[in-house]
Amino acid sequence: MTNEQATRRYFSVLIPGGVLFLGLSYGLKLAGSAALLPETVLGGAALVPAALLVGMFWAHWRYINEIDEFLRSIQIKAAFVGLTVVMTIATAWGYVELYVEAPALSIYWLNPIYWLTYAVAAVTITRRYGDAS
Repeated sequence: MTNEQATRRYFSVLIPGGVLFLGLSYGLKLAGSAALLPETVLGGAALVPAALLVGMFWAHWRYINEIDEFLRSIQIKAAFVGLTVVMTIATAWGYVELYVEAPALSIYWLNPIYWLTYAVAAVTITRRYGDAS
């Protein structure tokens, strides 16, 4: 499989999964604030976006395994940067909440922070080392 085919296949899962994830997340937020669903149903429905997220990570895993070594290196470095940022924010804010009267940071935000950081890192690393595709 070529890098272009792997990228096309990756985005054919990632983009619809991301759109569904955002749509369902927003719909659940509206349903929760308007009390349209019982709490137990809402709690169960909240697992659906998480399942979509697992699918998006699976697509990313498959993509990393299908591209060449150079692009794989860029992807792994970018994922590591994203994880480093997320873990640092979660740990630092956890300590701040322990010792200071600080507002709670919802762990929900760690997911978009990861993907945003990963994307910026992937673009930055690609520009630094060049793109082999």
